Amino acid sequence: MSASRLDLERPPGGSEVGKPSENTPLLPDKAALGKAGAGGLAVLTEQFGHKLLIMLFASQHLMKGFAFSFTTPPQQFLYASRQVSAPQIQIYQGVTQLPWAMKPMIGLASDVFPCFGFHKMPYMVFATLLGLFACIMVGCLPLEAMSIETLVACFFLIALMYSTADLLTEAKYAEKMQSKPAYGPSLMSYVWGGLNTGALIATALVGPVMTGWSYQVPFVLAILPIGFILGPLLANFLEERVQSKEEQAVTRSAIFAQYEVCFLCLVMFVGTVSLAFIGILFQSVALNAVASLVVAVVVLISFSVLLRPMIARVNAFFLVQTSLGLSVQGASFYFFTDGPLEYPEGPHFSTSFYISVLGLVSLGCSLVGIYTYQRCASRCSYRNLLIAANVLSSVLNVADVLMFARLNVRLGIPDHFFVLGTGAFASVIDQWMWMPGVVITSQLCPPGMEATMYALLAGCHNLGNTIASNCGAWLLEFLECQPTGGPGETQQFSRLWLASLIATMLPALTVFLTFVLIPDAKQTDKLLPEGDRDATSGSLLRRWLGPLGEPAV
Repeated sequence: MSASRLDLERPPGGSEVGKPSENTPLLPDKAALGKAGAGGLAVLTEQFGHKLLIMLFASQHLMKGFAFSFTTPPQQFLYASRQVSAPQIQIYQGVTQLPWAMKPMIGLASDVFPCFGFHKMPYMVFATLLGLFACIMVGCLPLEAMSIETLVACFFLIALMYSTADLLTEAKYAEKMQSKPAYGPSLMSYVWGGLNTGALIATALVGPVMTGWSYQVPFVLAILPIGFILGPLLANFLEERVQSKEEQAVTRSAIFAQYEVCFLCLVMFVGTVSLAFIGILFQSVALNAVASLVVAVVVLISFSVLLRPMIARVNAFFLVQTSLGLSVQGASFYFFTDGPLEYPEGPHFSTSFYISVLGLVSLGCSLVGIYTYQRCASRCSYRNLLIAANVLSSVLNVADVLMFARLNVRLGIPDHFFVLGTGAFASVIDQWMWMPGVVITSQLCPPGMEATMYALLAGCHNLGNTIASNCGAWLLEFLECQPTGGPGETQQFSRLWLASLIATMLPALTVFLTFVLIPDAKQTDKLLPEGDRDATSGSLLRRWLGPLGEPAV
């Protein structure tokens, strides 16, 4: 059983602990690792300057690596301490995932509306101050003094802080790598190594901290590593040059000329904000699920109509695949962590085992998955690899069904060994499923607009996670699987195996979509014509409009 199915939430860049995200860099090659090793820091300092390295240390290593992995696991336990039902936990988790889907609008706003002539620094400072304020509230106020809605809003602001810092520093180091591509792999090794080191340290510490003190203490301890970024930001370590009003007008005009892309950013923003407000203000699980489906349909149609056919098809595949992966993590969280009083027949995992041990195993096996992908699967075609990974993932997910039905106990397999064994294999397969998605998404970003298009396509993937969480909550409510951590709730888990079976089978249906939506090309092939800078060429809209739909020359 993988950590993703053990409900440890999104790690650096927005995925679950040990599970990759759209922002996680690919495993660097041996040469890059060598440059980033002994003596590599001096080389990077010489090529890119100490300011950039300090900025990346603050944003990627401390915030995205350590602080994210330190403040995310306690959130479920804080909900449980208020006896929030499993479906409602998933609704709230869907809300707090939304800032990662808001990246396109964050990027567009920073490009179009600079503050005091700066495009990145003011946005990062403002988001960091909001996140620090939220951490102080969660960490220092008595829990009973905060309403559930206030708690969710704080978690949302914390996630917004992480996603904003991640996106805008990504844009900066991408710009730097374009100027010195020979040292790009070394810079990515620096980012990747520090990020994962931070995540490993945080994962190892957060369980014991929560056990020894309280679920709120991680938010207090995270204030210092988060706040460190304000010094380099205010000292302009991003090395931004103040733009004149004339330069701002030229930049704004060039961006607005890509009206279709701007419209898609707006669609994503309106959809995510709507889901955030509905999730916080309304307790109806059904309403949140229906709203998610409406947003999914609007986003799917908008992207399919406005983007060039190949990009639209691939985006549709990943949005549908992610959305169909219905989450049952709210119920499984209680299944694993309920004590003998609440669920006598349960596994009764301790906080340290559930968070730290399983998290570390998953992170380690994810690295194995990346390595084996690079060595064995990177030469496969997109279609064949996605088919194989989806089938294997569905087969491994059956382990969840067996555990929730308690069949492993009947077979004499202890819960701890069963989870560790199946989780190791599942983490490897998760990487095999995610890696080709990263590669194909990168290949489908036309030159000159890589950051915007990548943020849009990755944002759709993250939106799919919220849709899966909300629809999975509806499924749990329908099956009357609504544990709250109260005493004697064995009956609440009687149909959890069925919910898990449905959540396992639905993503397998996307195997058939690969033949229609995924190109039968190798991962080393170019998917767009050389030098083609238009992400909307040949789109349905342009074909409908005919000559009127073609851009002016």
